[in-house]
Amino acid sequence: MTRQEERANMSEIEDEQNMSKQANAGMARDDSSTATRLLDKNWSPLIVRKYQMEGWPMYIGLICDANLNDLDEVVYGIIDEAKELKFIDGNIQGIRNTCGLLSDRIVEHYNEVKRGVAEGVIVCWYVDKCFVSSAYGDFMTHEKCAMEFYQIVNTLPHI
Repeated sequence: MTRQEERANMSEIEDEQNMSKQANAGMARDDSSTATRLLDKNWSPLIVRKYQMEGWPMYIGLICDANLNDLDEVVYGIIDEAKELKFIDGNIQGIRNTCGLLSDRIVEHYNEVKRGVAEGVIVCWYVDKCFVSSAYGDFMTHEKCAMEFYQIVNTLPHI
């Protein structure tokens, strides 16, 4: 199966998980006419997920109204793509390229589930005394979002 066929198949599955269908079934407010929920944010609080990539800690923050149960599959798939593109090569620019690719592809993936649903994405990777980040959306424009992310990252190693 090609990547396009896999993505088309995943899109069908994700359509079944679309929040507006659930909302219209009475499970939540109907959000089918807006990209994100306007009055209640029970679907979209900030999440921070830690990964060990190539032996180094990577943190991904996401503000998104879509179901994030597939986040690990998405991230590892993008890392596989970065390896195919030879981004993960031990160079600083490769680390930067990988973080940028992750940020872009995560936004693309969740915006395919529902247009405009990815409000903010941030990818931070610490590799051999080098900290690289790539941000999108709310993490670029709202200081409070960025500060909340960094406070969580600061807390995680101490839990």
